[in-house]
Amino acid sequence: MKTLGMMGNTGPTTNIKRGPLCSLFPGKVLDFTTLRGNYDNSDPYSGFSICGYTGDVPQHYDKCLHQLADALNVDINNIIQPRQTHGSQVVMLNDNFFSMDLDERSKLLDGVDGLITSCKRVVVGVNTADCVPVLLCACGQVPMVAAVHAGWRGTLAGIAAKTARMMLETCRAEDIAAYIGVSICCDCFEVGDEVADAFFTAGYTEIHHNTITGKAHINLQEINRRQLIDCGIAPEKIFIDGRCSRHDKSGNYFSARRMGIHSGRTFTGIMLETV
Repeated sequence: MKTLGMMGNTGPTTNIKRGPLCSLFPGKVLDFTTLRGNYDNSDPYSGFSICGYTGDVPQHYDKCLHQLADALNVDINNIIQPRQTHGSQVVMLNDNFFSMDLDERSKLLDGVDGLITSCKRVVVGVNTADCVPVLLCACGQVPMVAAVHAGWRGTLAGIAAKTARMMLETCRAEDIAAYIGVSICCDCFEVGDEVADAFFTAGYTEIHHNTITGKAHINLQEINRRQLIDCGIAPEKIFIDGRCSRHDKSGNYFSARRMGIHSGRTFTGIMLETV
């Protein structure tokens, strides 16, 4: 794995943080999270971000995207990012997708919050700035990887479970492992009563109330873990990063609650290498 280097006089320096799934399946799967690197506190887009739909200038995120492709040694068109809308639509990417032109691909990815593929050397990933990124992989008879963007709406709609069930149509539950990445923690994720009531009505008990403020807080990471377990994925094969995008002191991660929605995004991705 290369380390991402300098990106010109005004570009960021950053690197890729490997995830736990590539350690579980060495040489078969590569999962990673991008780190922000050097940045200017006055610019919420500065640092490493490849997201192109939150207001950043194309020159910046395009440079970052090319740098990521070089670091991963993949074609830039094989880094697939959905145009996320906090929904629950999941798309399976096969060889037909890669025969499309870029405009057709873009239309297919619009409004999508989950991707699955069995194509090798293809990165699927999601952009987050507090929402929960969920990566899944299966390295059994039918190798497959997936990336999910689970905000509170997607979590309530069960997008992680939906993705897992789609994989289970061709994979065995015992072959699947998952990683729940850097995202906002329960203490930082304060919600209104209407959101808390929606989760409670759906049967989720991972809701806590701050005794000082009286506000409700929801543990999105744990709810997504519970959804995966309910699909038959073994608890010991579900890894949770645990760091909070909002209050982490490293400066490595973007946070919409801390910086505003008009800011960069952390990219969490996965690909099949060789199986």
